[in-house]
Amino acid sequence: MNRPSSAPDPLGPLRSPQWLGEARRKAIHLAFLVLPLSLLHEFLPWPRGRREFGQLFALLTAGAIAIDLLRLHDRRVRGFFRTFLGEMIREHEAFSLLGSTYLLLASLLAIEIFPQPVAAAALGYTVLGDAFGALVGRAWGRHRIVGHKSLEGAAGCLLACSAWAAYVVAVGHLAPGIAACGAAVATGVELLPIPLDDNLGITLAAGFAMKLLAG
Repeated sequence: MNRPSSAPDPLGPLRSPQWLGEARRKAIHLAFLVLPLSLLHEFLPWPRGRREFGQLFALLTAGAIAIDLLRLHDRRVRGFFRTFLGEMIREHEAFSLLGSTYLLLASLLAIEIFPQPVAAAALGYTVLGDAFGALVGRAWGRHRIVGHKSLEGAAGCLLACSAWAAYVVAVGHLAPGIAACGAAVATGVELLPIPLDDNLGITLAAGFAMKLLAG
């Protein structure tokens, strides 16, 4: 008599080495949520307002680029990063800027180009949408759309962006339609296989869409 096969464990993918490696990387990415939250609530004595946030982001971006240049051209610095970050550095980042540097650059561009609430919303979509899209797609992505992107990952991205949009609306910084448009554009850009880094692409596309709607 054949014994019935056990049902697959829906949480099994979360224990795979590939997913755990992605989760460690995205944990660092999610820590950058402090940037859009700071823009929304200005909970520190400094910075406050677009000018001061622009100064902060310029300093952080310059510092990150300087460290990246050292990493790329100095063997000892490169070895330090390889020792402490290891698998969290993607293959293409071995020869280019880190994703965190692109995210800081996106923050600087956003605060210089968009109104502060729009910049905050766009950065939140980038931080949350990119992270949850990657984690959900890595774990449960089955229906491929373009390249390594999947419908499941897109759903995770949209859900995270929608939750952030609801938060931005709830705290009174954007109208619902504008925030929803930003979430939809962010999800669409995250799916596209464009050569531009997602941190820049999502932030700028969602920001411009919301700025156009806001008038």
